[in-house]
Amino acid sequence: MPVTPTPPRRRSLWKRFRRATRGPRNAALAQGIWNVGVAVRALPLPVALALGRALGRAAHALLGTPRRLALRHVAMALPEADAGRLVRETFVHAGMGFVELAYWPKLRHRPDYVQVEGEEHMRRALDAGHGLVAITGHCGNWELLAATMSARGWPVSVVARKVNDQRFDALIRRFRGAGGMEILDRDDPKFLALVREALGRNRIVAILMDQDSRGGGVFVPFFGRLAHTPPGPAIIALRTKAPVIGIFIRRRPEGGHLVSMAPIPPETEGSAAGRIEATTARFTRAIEEAIRKAPAEWVWWHERWRRRPEGEG
Repeated sequence: MPVTPTPPRRRSLWKRFRRATRGPRNAALAQGIWNVGVAVRALPLPVALALGRALGRAAHALLGTPRRLALRHVAMALPEADAGRLVRETFVHAGMGFVELAYWPKLRHRPDYVQVEGEEHMRRALDAGHGLVAITGHCGNWELLAATMSARGWPVSVVARKVNDQRFDALIRRFRGAGGMEILDRDDPKFLALVREALGRNRIVAILMDQDSRGGGVFVPFFGRLAHTPPGPAIIALRTKAPVIGIFIRRRPEGGHLVSMAPIPPETEGSAAGRIEATTARFTRAIEEAIRKAPAEWVWWHERWRRRPEGEG
């Protein structure tokens, strides 16, 4: 007997129900995340990390769409990898990362948990008095990276976009504020002026630039495929003449994390448009190199290659 399809009216009612209840559901989820965080801090760190791994494995099993996207993207970017194993590890890493952020009030008093190499690059740049642009991506526990550098006394200003739901935005801002970070809103009409002002105060302007965010962009290579990439960091670096470093965090096999950094000089030759594209490509190449060192610690479910160059099939 043929299967009767679900009437369009029923699907429409379900969509309206989900939209109507989105606010209460998000409120409950945000409060639940906060409550879990409070509970996690009462646990010994090894137990908390084990809980994080369990949460990651559960998310891998339950979140079908992100899992399928991650599998497809790993197959595209790293065809030689065991995609199934790598994606499972990615979810486990994300679960541990959530637990670490919840545990931050205690971790900030354990300087051995995050080791830092190359701080002389930041010190040298800030000694010049013109601020510093720090390029990074959604590699490793990037929130822990910013919190650690801020807790160690570095003047960090994080470029961020406001999360659509105010409850989740409040959670993120609460964590960043507790870590001593300044937030520069990327959607603020005065954003570039705010960045210039932060650099003028000799601060480190930290920018995540490894996602195909809305707005303009240039296509540069990323894992062998052209990826639509925001040119803002390159424009800021070229216009302000501030020094640039790439800064990344990854897990250490023995536990904890390692932060490493190195200068990334912008392109100085060619037309203005050419310099922007070449500089964006340099920054993106540094992010790709960091991902290759710890491929399970990147957000493979993000649709990084969603937009394609005009005329590409």
